[in-house]
Amino acid sequence: MKKVISLMLLFATMLTFTACGGVDEPDNTKLSKTAYSMYREDTQTIEGTNVADLVWESDNEFVATVKNSAVTGQYVGKASVKSATKNLSFTVEVKPRYNTYEEPYLEWGASKSAIKAKYGTPQSEDTNSLIYQTSNTNAPIMLYVFENGKMSTCGVVCKISTAYQLGDFLVERYVPVKVDVDNYSATLLHCYGKISDPQIDYGVAMQYNSSIGGVLVAYTGVNNSKSRSAEAINFPKAFESLEKALK
Repeated sequence: MKKVISLMLLFATMLTFTACGGVDEPDNTKLSKTAYSMYREDTQTIEGTNVADLVWESDNEFVATVKNSAVTGQYVGKASVKSATKNLSFTVEVKPRYNTYEEPYLEWGASKSAIKAKYGTPQSEDTNSLIYQTSNTNAPIMLYVFENGKMSTCGVVCKISTAYQLGDFLVERYVPVKVDVDNYSATLLHCYGKISDPQIDYGVAMQYNSSIGGVLVAYTGVNNSKSRSAEAINFPKAFESLEKALK
């Protein structure tokens, strides 16, 4: 009888240990902050419990990247960052330090009526262009050029006195390809997605224009969506079309 009782006690003890071992520990991994706001090249530590060893993925590495539990701002914009292993995510907004002017309406293929609905009656208009006088003393002229009734290029005329600030304004928003501060010129690209596999949807270029006595900034889309370089954008044609509209 004593052996039977001993075996029963041993069996009960084993069941107790088995039951205790089968209980899942609570997951204490959590974020204490789900929205980050910063400037370009700023870095902030991800705040939370047990998040130091998590792997994070940004949906737009040209806005924000994450490494060693820290998020770094790249270019102006918004991105969403998610954990690769946990159901955790947070947003990142990279704000501009420079607000030299309000950028044009960048909906490629937009109609004249869509532009007019947004900005009202233009200062001047012809078959292929719209020109607006703005209230911004830094950038008094904004214009749009159309091909076959669709917006293909837009631009802004800035005063020469804003040239250096203009360079900073563009570089914090776009990936620079070529910058020549002395000659007030630059070529930049709007990129998104992964840095290892960049996507480009339009480019921006600035150059001093003696005929208008200011710096002309041209925005234009890519000619070939499969190309991922500045060669995919016809900047000379963009400048030519803007200069023609200004005459």
